Amino acid sequence: MTAKNQGGMLLRGPGLQDAEPALVPGRSCGSCSLCCKVLPVRELNKPAGQWCVHCAPGMGCAVHAQRPQACRQFFCAWRLDPNLGPEWKPEVCRFVLSADPAHRALMVTVDPGMPLAWKREPYYAHLKQFSEGSIRQDKKVLVGHRGNITVILPDRDVPLGAVVPGEEIVVWREGSAYGAAWRRDLELAKTSTQTSTKISAKTFAETAFSEPASAGGFQSQPAGARAGKVGTAPSIDDPGFLESVFREAFEKTRKLIDEPKIGDLRSSASTILRGRNKVLDETAETYAKAARAECRPGCVSCCYLMVAGTPFEVLAIARHLLETKTPAEIEGLKDRLRVVAEVPLDPVLRVKAKIPCALLENGRCSTYELRPSACRMMLSQSRAACDACLQGAVGSIPYIEQPSKIAAVMQMGIDYALISRRNLSTERAELSRALLVALGDYEGALTSWLEGKDPFPGTHGGAPGAPSNNERTIAAARHLGIA
Repeated sequence: MTAKNQGGMLLRGPGLQDAEPALVPGRSCGSCSLCCKVLPVRELNKPAGQWCVHCAPGMGCAVHAQRPQACRQFFCAWRLDPNLGPEWKPEVCRFVLSADPAHRALMVTVDPGMPLAWKREPYYAHLKQFSEGSIRQDKKVLVGHRGNITVILPDRDVPLGAVVPGEEIVVWREGSAYGAAWRRDLELAKTSTQTSTKISAKTFAETAFSEPASAGGFQSQPAGARAGKVGTAPSIDDPGFLESVFREAFEKTRKLIDEPKIGDLRSSASTILRGRNKVLDETAETYAKAARAECRPGCVSCCYLMVAGTPFEVLAIARHLLETKTPAEIEGLKDRLRVVAEVPLDPVLRVKAKIPCALLENGRCSTYELRPSACRMMLSQSRAACDACLQGAVGSIPYIEQPSKIAAVMQMGIDYALISRRNLSTERAELSRALLVALGDYEGALTSWLEGKDPFPGTHGGAPGAPSNNERTIAAARHLGIA
C-alpha cells in the first residue's frame, strides 16, 4: 500500500460518511472480531481495549441485527483498501487500521494483549512510509493503546499519552527532523526537538542499544519504579530518562568498587551482580504483566539462541557450576558446550543448528538464578510465534522491547564504572565458548579479568572493525559529560 493509496483510504474511510463505503470484493470479517475488543462503543458504554459483552470472539456478534449504528458504519481499512494484503487483517496483525476524522489520521488501534504488534515487520516499515506520505497531505499516523496515543513519524515515534478530548495533534518538520505534540504543548515540544537535534541524541541511543540487553541497578526499584505501570512510565524514547538510568548505574557501581572496606573486587562484583539481577527481574516482571508476556516454565524456544554474557556473568556461572556439580557432571557439561561451540559465531546459524543451550536440563535452566541479562529480559508476547520460529528457523517474534533497552543502558553505566575505575574488560562473550574457558581454568580466567585483560579471547561476535563495547561505553559517557 503506497502513501498515495493510504491517503485515499483515509479520505473515504469509515466514519466520514453515512452511506456504506465500497468494500473490497471477496473480503469478509469471518472469524475476525478484534474491532469488538479494541474500539470503544459509546452506545453500549463499552471502553476501548475490552471485549464487548455481545461478542463471542472468533464467532461474531450475538445481537448483530440490533447492533448500534456506530458498529453498522464501521469497516476497518482491510475491508476498504484492496492494496492491503491478507497480513493486514486484524486477527492476523493484531491491530485495527481505520480512519480517524477528528485527528485527520490513520489510526492503528492495538490489541492490548499484543501492544507492540505494530512494531513488528512488515508492518512497522510500512507504517513509517505511510507516515511520510501522510505528513505531506497534512495527515498523520497514530497508534492507540488503552486510551494513549503515539505518533509514528518517519524518524521517530512520539508518545503523547492519554487522549485529550477536543485537543489537536500537531505534526511538523524542521530540516531533517520531525516532531509531534498536542497543540497546547507545541512551543515546548518544538524547542525540545531542536535541542535534541543539536546534541545528536541519536548517537547515545545507537551506542546504548547496539549490544544485547544486559543491565544493572542497586536499589529495590530503580528501573521497576520508573517502569512502574507502563502507561505512566517515562518513555524509553526520552533521552533524559535514559541518561538518568546510565548515571545512577554508574554512580552506584563506582561507590561500591571505590569503597575502601571492600578491597577485594570479587566481593564487590558479586554485590553488583546480585543487585543488578534483582532490579532486572523486577523490571521484567513489571513489563511482562503489563504487556502480557507468554513466557512460562517449560517454554525453551529462546534457549536455542546465541547468547552473549558479560565477563562477570560468565565467571559467576562457572563458579556456581564448579561448586555444585561433580567432576563427572562438569565433564558431561563440557561435552555439551563443545557441541554448541562448534556452531559458528552467527546468530542465524545458531538458530538453524537447533541445538539447545548446554545449561538446559530436563526443560529447565540449570543456572536460572545466574542466567545472563540477555536471557532475563527476553520477553515474548506469543509463545506460538516462538515455537514456529524455532521449528522453521525463520520468522518474526513480538518481543517486549522496553525492558531490554532499559537494561542495556543500565549495564552500560555499570560497564563505564568498571572501565574508568578499574580498567576492566566489558566485552561480551558467547556463552558456550566462554564457559569452556572458565570451567577449564577458572582462576586463570578470573585473574586475567582482574588484571584488565580479555579473559575470553576468541569468543566475541560482531562485525570486523566494529567498535568494542569499551569504546562504545566511553563514547556514551563522553556524550553525557561523565567522561
